[in-house]
Amino acid sequence: MPGSRERILVVDDTESLRSDVCRILRGEGYEVVSASGGVEAQWCLERGMRVDLLLADLASPEADDYHLGIALGMLHPHRPVIFTSARNRHENIQRGLLDPRSPFLQKPFPPYLLTRLVRMVLDSWEPPQEM
Repeated sequence: MPGSRERILVVDDTESLRSDVCRILRGEGYEVVSASGGVEAQWCLERGMRVDLLLADLASPEADDYHLGIALGMLHPHRPVIFTSARNRHENIQRGLLDPRSPFLQKPFPPYLLTRLVRMVLDSWEPPQEM
């Protein structure tokens, strides 16, 4: 089954949305870890949890999770990140919270867009070459 060995860390402070996203991704065969915010997610990452993809909301009460993406990049270089937000892509780029090249989903999003983008991002990721 596609996704059966890939782990996705889902970070969103809205419990119902986070739960729905996790359920959808588990239904596609992914291993899913849930975090309510950037601090909890970073705690998981700093303890060595293997993560193949980070799916994170751009804003949370504790801090914007854009910085979580930066932390993930430092702890796990070359791991893909998909950001979500209720604001559209253009607004997030204008506010400096989103790199124009970053994969992005605007909330609310239908399950098929979520699963399609996750698969596309994971399929396009290439592990770094050993030196």
